Amino acid sequence: MQFKRTFKYRIYPSKLQQITITNQLELSRKLYNELLSVKKETYEQSHQSLTKFDLNKCMFFFNDMNPEFNTLHSQVKQNIADRVYKAYQNMFARIKRGEDKVGYPRFKGRERYKSICYPQSGFVITSTNKLKISKIGDINIKLHRPIKGTVKTMTINKTATNKYYVTFSCIVDVEDFKKVIPKSITQSVGIDVGLKNYISTSDGQQIANPELYRNSESKLARVQRKHSMKKLGSNNRKKSKLKVALVHEKVRHQRTDFLHKLSCELISKYGLIGIEKLNIKGMVRNHNLAKSISDAGWGTLASQLRYKAEYAGSVIHNSDRFYPSSKLCNKCGSKQNIPLHKRTFQCQCCGNVEDRDSNASKNLLNDALHSINTNTVGTTEFQACGDDTATFGQSKASIVNESGSHDLKSPQ
Repeated sequence: MQFKRTFKYRIYPSKLQQITITNQLELSRKLYNELLSVKKETYEQSHQSLTKFDLNKCMFFFNDMNPEFNTLHSQVKQNIADRVYKAYQNMFARIKRGEDKVGYPRFKGRERYKSICYPQSGFVITSTNKLKISKIGDINIKLHRPIKGTVKTMTINKTATNKYYVTFSCIVDVEDFKKVIPKSITQSVGIDVGLKNYISTSDGQQIANPELYRNSESKLARVQRKHSMKKLGSNNRKKSKLKVALVHEKVRHQRTDFLHKLSCELISKYGLIGIEKLNIKGMVRNHNLAKSISDAGWGTLASQLRYKAEYAGSVIHNSDRFYPSSKLCNKCGSKQNIPLHKRTFQCQCCGNVEDRDSNASKNLLNDALHSINTNTVGTTEFQACGDDTATFGQSKASIVNESGSHDLKSPQ
């Protein structure tokens, strides 16, 4: 069985290499806009949509029109055409789903193109632990762990804080995957997420919400206030812009670290985890809670639990979005309406009095166990029954960060 995994490393290009990467990002942005313009004008004039193959043929015309495009690697230019094509495909998919905001592909403004991708070749890690990239040169790379599997693509990213990272997308064969024994299904837990307590588990554990963005608001307001006073286009404004980006970056790194540690702890401890499928996009429309919900990162936690469970051999059960976990009594199953401000659940039938979040987590666990008992004969047949609400650890590909050997393409 094969897994798709990504490995991210920080690179340290020299000043000359930084200028080269910046120039290539700018040329990629211009080429993206040119291809988007051609595709748009062609449809308006002839009502014909250019395919990805047609966009690649347009490269010869743009190379003659602007010789600077020849400084881009051929694979990078093909990836730009692929991005334009996928932008339209995603738009058509949103139209098919009937979404309100279709999102027509837009032209990229300055500093809006942050990465260049080498889909097949043009890069290699040398014996001296340097990343050799065609058209750029040898770049110092921090290989804090070995790369595992066969590298398929390499992407260079430039962050808002002027840091450079390289990401390898790899295909890894897990030969002994069938020998991995899943954890016992009795090691199960239900998890309810919230804003006061970040998670409440069915076994009584509660983890407080770190509120990382909220705790940094005062510092962020201070640097943003100073930033707004700087003259437009001045060097001081560029420096203050970097300070604002550094505050946001620190909050993002703190959140990522917290979620990775939490998800690893849950996956290593439980074989079955019941969670609820939240409509986060709809929940953030509540302007009283939008900032706190966005700060919590519930969607990121759910995503991390899913892909880590696939590798660890655990089961993640997603309860239906409309499953009334907060309104049901976990002992007698009676349903009653309970407003959001009421934090204690009091059952009118059996007299059960319990914390609202704790009651919801137990209901999510009961729903997960009920789904397994009614739909499967053992965990190894869980995914074969067609239940899309669950993810079994040996059934799908995942994108995780693990260590191992590497197999890189050679530069051209």
